[in-house]
Amino acid sequence: MSQNVSFNLVDEPWICVRDLGGATREVSLLELFEQASSIKCLANDLPTQDFAILRVLLAVLQRAISPTLDDDDVPAEVWGRLWRAHELPIDQIHKYLDEWHRRFDLFDEEQPFMQVVGLRWKDSEKKENNLYRIIGDSWSREDKRLFLQRAGSGLARLTFAEAARWLVHLQAFALGIPGQPVLGEKAESIKGGKVYPGGPGPDGLLGCMYLEGDSLADTLLLNFLPTASRSDEDCLFLEDDKPCWEVNPLLVSDGHEESFPRGRAELFTWQSRWVRLIPCERNVIDAIVSAGRKMEKSNQRLRQIESMTAWKERVGASRTSGIEFLPRKHERDQAMWRGIISIFGGTAEQESRIVPPEVISWVKRMSGRSSGSLLRWSDYVNVRAVGFEYVDAKCGAVTVVFDDKVELSAYLLSDKGEDLVNLAKELVTSTSKAVFALGCFAANLRIASGGSAEREYQKAKPDEKPKETAKEKAIARAFFEIDSPFRQWLAALNETSNAGVERRRWRRTARVIIKAHADVLLREAGPEAIVGAPAQNEKGETADWMTASKAEAKLNAALKKYLPLEEDEPNDKEVQT
Repeated sequence: MSQNVSFNLVDEPWICVRDLGGATREVSLLELFEQASSIKCLANDLPTQDFAILRVLLAVLQRAISPTLDDDDVPAEVWGRLWRAHELPIDQIHKYLDEWHRRFDLFDEEQPFMQVVGLRWKDSEKKENNLYRIIGDSWSREDKRLFLQRAGSGLARLTFAEAARWLVHLQAFALGIPGQPVLGEKAESIKGGKVYPGGPGPDGLLGCMYLEGDSLADTLLLNFLPTASRSDEDCLFLEDDKPCWEVNPLLVSDGHEESFPRGRAELFTWQSRWVRLIPCERNVIDAIVSAGRKMEKSNQRLRQIESMTAWKERVGASRTSGIEFLPRKHERDQAMWRGIISIFGGTAEQESRIVPPEVISWVKRMSGRSSGSLLRWSDYVNVRAVGFEYVDAKCGAVTVVFDDKVELSAYLLSDKGEDLVNLAKELVTSTSKAVFALGCFAANLRIASGGSAEREYQKAKPDEKPKETAKEKAIARAFFEIDSPFRQWLAALNETSNAGVERRRWRRTARVIIKAHADVLLREAGPEAIVGAPAQNEKGETADWMTASKAEAKLNAALKKYLPLEEDEPNDKEVQT
């Protein structure tokens, strides 16, 4: 690294934040911690970038308070002191960042931040510009690019601040594509002239989820766990759990042998790629990117220290090997509230048992009476989920970026809110079934109108298929229309809510939306649907005569089953609201 180039993340603005007033700006690492109580949230280039940077901030916080703790400290009491202080321990953070100040320089001559010093290509011939490999919004396939923030010359240079953000993001979410070998690479690591990383960055295969509070200070503490592992919540984090800037520099000669992080600080700053940024004046104009540290593939060990993802029990796990869990990733076409079981855990129909993220379990513990209700039941938090969907199992390109959040009363995260949580789970399931019944209604109307059945869609040639079947279109539209009302209903649940009243209120709301959509479908079906048409079974044989009235009767029966109202009972009663 050149002595004339320096960009220290402690002092230089590089993290994008949004103030409580709504204004966005860049702050340095030190400014962020000093002003965290007046900052609303992170506001960087991608939601996954916010997540990766948040984890670096949590590693700093963990290591900053470590020297102030002793063996007599209890994790819950440590967290309680921090939460009640209403501000971050800035004196300890100052001291820590001063001690490790040099290690946060992007272009330090001995250990540049999250990079490998002196990294060179093995082949000295001119290589193509590799800067695009660290820019997360250029990771989609070129022929189907989803992110258009950068193109052309925008992929040719980055400011130092941009490069810092994308560097952190790369180490967390890097693609699984092979890279060119670098100088000093061991021969056994090179296959066909390429070096294979063994998968994406450590966060790429997780269902990344975190809590957002009223300020960034609250967000940091809500996601901060002063514990060693999931299995031992009463043990403080381990002293040898250190972030990448506290350990010896990575060397190419170290090779790619698999290892495993000692704890969260090491996991949150794992260097999944060997990188060297190449600066010119005040810009980064190129980058050397190759395979880096390989993490041992052990979901059982990862689950002990990974605190920001839900886990699902592996189907068909061997009785002799005990219960095994896999990270539960977000579904691209499903709003977060529909996967509410990922937040609270439990077992849903046709789904394995889900264990919620550790941060959710911790906040639930801190909201309980036994912990002094440190988190007030009247507080509200956002549960936010982010992540990528990759084009294939090799994770060589991104097809979708997932970003969603739901607002919840802290009461729902406490042990006292269990009845309302179970209610929310119940109504997510029953509402989904009612929406799918609407989809069947749309398909039946199509048959009644003389249109082809849904199976004809499956038989059609790819270039002859419509983008959506009548069933899929109806389901998508209904979920879209239900989305906002359900979020509002969910956010309104609190310690004053009555489960019976709220159940009736939501069922009526959902019924009104679905019936309104059904009426539109009926009008669009036309008079042909009244007369009807033959419906065929899977063998192509006529099995029934479908009419609009028969389709409507089937839908009404499904609504009474999944979203029953009091007037559906034999003794007609007025619904109390």
